[in-house]
Amino acid sequence: MKKLLIFLIIFIIPNIAFWNQNDLENIDINVWWKQMNALSLQKWLEQIVNKITKNDLEKNLKIYYKTKKSIEKYNNNNNENIKNIIKIIDFSIDKTNKELDIFYNKVNKIILWYTKWWAPIFAYYKWNPNNWFFWIFSNIHGWYEYGTYETANYLIKEFEKEDITWWFIIPTINPEWLEYYKNANQKYDAYLEWRTNINNVDLNRNFCTKNFELTSFIKNGLNILTWIWSCESEAETRVIVETLKKYKFNKIISLHSKWNILFIPDNSIDDKKVIDFWYEISNILPWYKYDIDFENDHVKKQKIKEYEINEWWSKEYTWTMETYIYEKYKIPTILIEIPEHWEIEYKLRDLKKLIKNEIRK
Repeated sequence: MKKLLIFLIIFIIPNIAFWNQNDLENIDINVWWKQMNALSLQKWLEQIVNKITKNDLEKNLKIYYKTKKSIEKYNNNNNENIKNIIKIIDFSIDKTNKELDIFYNKVNKIILWYTKWWAPIFAYYKWNPNNWFFWIFSNIHGWYEYGTYETANYLIKEFEKEDITWWFIIPTINPEWLEYYKNANQKYDAYLEWRTNINNVDLNRNFCTKNFELTSFIKNGLNILTWIWSCESEAETRVIVETLKKYKFNKIISLHSKWNILFIPDNSIDDKKVIDFWYEISNILPWYKYDIDFENDHVKKQKIKEYEINEWWSKEYTWTMETYIYEKYKIPTILIEIPEHWEIEYKLRDLKKLIKNEIRK
């Protein structure tokens, strides 16, 4: 960026003389005693900036604004030539903002990382970096929660139609076991494998929370591990950890199945933001018929505990993603146990409405 500023101020600015016209295409500039079209000069400067930033539009915009600010400071004598170079930078700023608007309103698909056997883990998002993301996380248990994978993909398609740029969805964090279910000859055989990843690790018991222990437990007669050598031993778990570091999230919904239950980690039960989020979800989703006319916060919390499975239910719940997220980042996170997708698709307009309302706040 410093090289760009030096180049502009020392070499170009002293040699520029615009004709008295506003349209860059019709302006000629004298650069090093040669005539050059202003639009051509703008494209040339754009190439320099793109080379510096490797075509990162956000970084481009920052350079243009900082360059403009620096040149304005340099123009103590209100030099007409410097005013003209600022016109070119303003043109670049306007052009970059339009390109960013197009980019923000497009659904982007990225590979976050790969599993042990190189299955890609995808995320879809429409974004504006000036806002926080609303994150929907789905299918941590693979085939066992195939319905949540369908629900996540439904929401991606629906939000693709919306002019909203504030959501981030991972349809599955366990792609290998999802594929196992889809390709299994007998779904009952797949069911017996329970809900682990390819290493037989329950990904939602693999997070480095304060109370994490190296242990295992029995499900359907199978020994399910919470670890291999340590917490966050699995590539899938580390994807979530790194995603939380990289992006800004305001609220998170974690989709599970197959109960009609809302989960709140015990470590966030006293947080008013979390309770209000729970209240909002339980009020808007029609399949949760809870009495939410609470007299006060204390009663509200007791009611919530009656309608959810909390961490006290089993010690293994203290190692979950939801517990980790609140413990590490204090982000309100609600785990929704939804029925199969085909049972509730017609009702998901209410979940869409909830997310849209949260995004607009």
